[in-house]
Amino acid sequence: MPKQAHFMSGISLAAMVAIASVSAAPAQESLGLSNEDYSLEALIEAAQQEGPITVIDATGKIVTMAENFSEKYGIEATGVKMSAQEQEQVLLREAAAGNVQTDVFNMSNLPSVTSQILPQNIGVSWFPPDLAEAIPENYQNPAITSLNPWVWSYNTDVHTDGCPVDNMWALTEPEWEGRVAIPDPLLRNETMFWFNQLETNSDDQMAQAYEDYFGEPLETDEASATAEWVKRFAANHPTVTRSDSDVGPIVGAPGQAEPFMGFVSAAIFGDAVEDGYGMGICEGMEPFVGQLTPRVAVIAAGTEHPNAAKLFVHYIMTEEGMAPQLADGKLSTNTEARMPEGEPSGVFDIVDQLHVTDSTTTESDFARLQDWQDFWIVNSR
Repeated sequence: MPKQAHFMSGISLAAMVAIASVSAAPAQESLGLSNEDYSLEALIEAAQQEGPITVIDATGKIVTMAENFSEKYGIEATGVKMSAQEQEQVLLREAAAGNVQTDVFNMSNLPSVTSQILPQNIGVSWFPPDLAEAIPENYQNPAITSLNPWVWSYNTDVHTDGCPVDNMWALTEPEWEGRVAIPDPLLRNETMFWFNQLETNSDDQMAQAYEDYFGEPLETDEASATAEWVKRFAANHPTVTRSDSDVGPIVGAPGQAEPFMGFVSAAIFGDAVEDGYGMGICEGMEPFVGQLTPRVAVIAAGTEHPNAAKLFVHYIMTEEGMAPQLADGKLSTNTEARMPEGEPSGVFDIVDQLHVTDSTTTESDFARLQDWQDFWIVNSR
């Protein structure tokens, strides 16, 4: 079975269709060409009558994707790299001002999308009808384009026998104080959402991992095993950076006697190869090697180019459109998309060890964002 097909079926079985459709997401067939009149050919024709579009994603690959789209369809598209939080601010500000300049966002803050952006009709989610057979139903509403793996990583030049840590609780020990590098959780809501997902849906696994590591059941005054882990991890003063682009070199920098551990996206392993430093995934780490962050296509509700925006969403939900990100370790939700050979991280081989977001509980993730941020601040002092 091809890697991508195996991955998609594995996620469905392991996560019991965890990334479920969100019934609150409004149907937006009135945005440009209706679904009743839809065909790809008709959409292309309508899109080519509209003006240029601006598209945003959290990866620099969006620049190449926009260029490829422009070349394929003759529609000018400008790709802009922007963090998830910045994307939200742009979308909200432009909607409030009634001056929409950005047409399509590929957003990783799914709880914000399902709890605020879609219900308030600030942005809309549209799924291409002709891709319904290629993309599982649980990724269609809202339109999940891809899954971005984030993993615990280590320095392979020093730790030649494998990851020095096999349990997340080890990162709360004095040995690792100040020696774990992560993007600042206060700048990356996806981390806070993950904490809430762990507490809500996987806290028994966090508790079991504690018992496996320390040899006794967890006793805590906190509300959950996850909260206890977050408290201890924050108190262990991890080194925080602006992004995982900064984490990779810290983990893999040569000449370290006691190198750092890190938390990075799969894309950073490509940087490691290019820049010549050694970094590996902590395969087998309990209870999770990392997380899968869903990315959802959002079209600005006030776009003046609805058909061109729809066509771009269609494009990035195909192998051709997502190809630049597939090479970075992103996982397309399209079962017909094939992953390139030689992807640097090797994440496809351990994808079943990653925590999967459950979209049915994202409302809680959004509602408790400030709680987790405050909890982190208090415990990291």
